Amino acid sequence: MGCLTRTSSLASTVAGCGLALAGSVALAEEPAPAFKLDGAIRMRAEYLSWNPDRQGTLEFDTARIGFTYDDGRLLGAGRERYYHYSTRQSGGDEPTSLVMNEYLWGGIRFPDKSQLHVGQNAMPFGALPVASNNFFESMAYYVGYEDTYAMGAKYLRNDGGLSTAVAWYPTDGGNFLGGATEMSVLDGVDSIRYSNHLMRAYGRKERNTFVGRVAYAFEFGGGKSELGLSALTGRLETTSSSLSSGDRDAQAIHYTGEFGNFGIKLETIRYRYGFSGAGSVAGPWWSACDNDCVVIGSYGFTNRLAARGDIDIVDLSYKIPGTLGPFGSFRVYNDWSQLRKRAAGYADSSQNVTGVEFGTGGWWIMLDLAFGKNQPYLSPVFGDALAAGGTPSSGRRFNASIGYYW
Repeated sequence: MGCLTRTSSLASTVAGCGLALAGSVALAEEPAPAFKLDGAIRMRAEYLSWNPDRQGTLEFDTARIGFTYDDGRLLGAGRERYYHYSTRQSGGDEPTSLVMNEYLWGGIRFPDKSQLHVGQNAMPFGALPVASNNFFESMAYYVGYEDTYAMGAKYLRNDGGLSTAVAWYPTDGGNFLGGATEMSVLDGVDSIRYSNHLMRAYGRKERNTFVGRVAYAFEFGGGKSELGLSALTGRLETTSSSLSSGDRDAQAIHYTGEFGNFGIKLETIRYRYGFSGAGSVAGPWWSACDNDCVVIGSYGFTNRLAARGDIDIVDLSYKIPGTLGPFGSFRVYNDWSQLRKRAAGYADSSQNVTGVEFGTGGWWIMLDLAFGKNQPYLSPVFGDALAAGGTPSSGRRFNASIGYYW
């Protein structure tokens, strides 16, 4: 609403303008709602060099619904996912649909701005929120040390450039709010989860995991950097009397940097599952592991994993300014990572993903060309890819993810 230039009184003009400006400011400062819903639906086109049934197919990928809540003091968030696997995707005789919870937690913000989160939340380990840019994430995800969620409590605080986090997870959360329509093509209900954890059906479960992370943000070379350390320790309980209990630990050094349009993520992780005797019992899909491997799973599938290893990550990205037609926010990236296994006779695993992402409105597109070696989803080796490895060990996969987000 504008101010009239013709008026019988200068005073009334000034008063009217003042009221109009006050109303505009009031509208501009109206607080955002504390509760917000969000969601997404994605399709996927792919080409797998080793699978003639998945070369040029376009299929539904996922639908998700979530929420966030933040009224300044109380806060929380949750997200549930829905997937449909065709027979091409599951490799079985029947399709299946599954739902699984990614996270669900509530918390409080204290007067010093520190926070406490309780429920199924993200482990504060490594480069955050993820140590990768591409659709497939890095090798750390498949081992259980990237984009990993568990059930427990986490405390976060920032002191200038220093950020610290400590967390306790009495349980990994199991298949919390998860289920499927056809279990015959999946490896048990415990595998219906978002992040990778030990499988109870194979004799082991994670208990009383403690995680600590400290990182320092600073300006360097005309850009912003963060250098940090993370550590994890916990118990391995057994679900079978034939196995011995044990413990596990992991440590990581991580660095992220942004220099104008250029981004970099570096991380190295060392992990260990410690126990005597066998690493697992025989289950629906895999025979028992010896002392050098355990069984982990997510998304309804399971894999053997080297019980001890090191993960190295180098991710580079560049944001391309400008637009191309309706599309913008272009970013190209190359994400490389490897798993070096500390077991005699075990072949290392690696992946390299080159891609570009861009969007328009609520649409977001990711195009990835991935090369994998002993990687269960990027090469023809499955089951033993993250453990002993197999032959042939290498594959390539093109993936186009097309999603609408709100």
